[in-house]
Amino acid sequence: MSDPIVLEWTPLNACRRRLIFEPREVGGWHRTEEERRDEEWHVVDHEVVTHVELDRSGPDGPSGVTTYRGP
Repeated sequence: MSDPIVLEWTPLNACRRRLIFEPREVGGWHRTEEERRDEEWHVVDHEVVTHVELDRSGPDGPSGVTTYRGP
């Protein structure tokens, strides 16, 4: 199984947040959204998703975009 994908950010005038995509043994991913309050992470939303794709700017390929596609 693959490692989780974690994306963290801090919105302007808001608590730090993160998205965690964890692969499921039966396929798909658990998507969890958390918010940092009082030095702890608190779940604010979660669901099962079937596909995860991550694009980022980079030197790979003619489009300048590097793509990660989950298992």
